Order: sequence, then C-alpha cells, then structure tokens
Amino acid sequence: MWKVKRWLEKRTASKKEYEAEKREFEMAIGKPFINLKIELPDGFEDQRQDFLKLEDDFEFLDEIKNQVKKNLLTKKRKE
Repeated sequence: MWKVKRWLEKRTASKKEYEAEKREFEMAIGKPFINLKIELPDGFEDQRQDFLKLEDDFEFLDEIKNQVKKNLLTKKRKE
C-alpha cells in the first residue's frame, strides 16, 4: 500500500519515470501483463499497413492470448 501512496504523492516525473511507476501501480493493483515488441517480419514490407492494424485487431489479440495459454500449459507440464 505504501507504493500506491508514494505513487499518488509524486507530482513531477519524466515521462519515462511516469510510465515505469504506472506499470508498477497497475501490476500491484490489477492482473499482471506483458508488453511485446514485434517487428515486421522480413519479406513482408509490402504489408506494413496490415501489420500495423494487428495492434487493434481483437481476433488477432485473442489468438495471441490462446497461444500464451498453450505455452504456459506446456511449460507447467514439463515441470
């Protein structure tokens, strides 16, 4: 709880510091999450616009979530 109080009391911070504090706050209060940087694959330069639209494509995001579940289940079984 002290981290939340400290986060709320902090008034000035750079954007980078703000984003780091915001992420820490969200992780403490809500569900954990990860951010991924996915680059356009080689040979797909002509599909740049379609690639950029994937970020807001809910069907694509569901596919990624399902892949994460499968990966975590596979790792759990190996332990």
